[in-house]
Amino acid sequence: MKGLENFLRFLNANYVSILVCIGLIIGFVTKVMNFMGKSDQEKIEIAKAQIHEVVLRLITSAEIDFAEWNEAGAVKRSAVVSEIFRMFPILSRATSQSEIVAFIDNEINESLKTLRKIVKENETAIEKASNG
Repeated sequence: MKGLENFLRFLNANYVSILVCIGLIIGFVTKVMNFMGKSDQEKIEIAKAQIHEVVLRLITSAEIDFAEWNEAGAVKRSAVVSEIFRMFPILSRATSQSEIVAFIDNEINESLKTLRKIVKENETAIEKASNG
């Protein structure tokens, strides 16, 4: 009888935390089941949307890793593409690998433009700060 009383007191003292945990578990399970129920093509489209978000970070890392190599564009591009395929293994299931690689190359080119713009702005700001 004492054990039941302690259990009920525990529930009374922590019911909000217990409900939040149950809600998080239900939400997580629902999201996982929704993702697993998608076709490979839908998963590839989700991966493409995520690639758009991470490619600038991957390019920046490749630029830092291969900074001492002057003409290493192909090596950097290859490193970024292989890292994307490692991060998103669903891409290897795509029927048209050349289409996926072309998409990745396009994202890399767009991100390179953004990276060059950021570097130029930083150089200009540093130059103004040192002259001012």
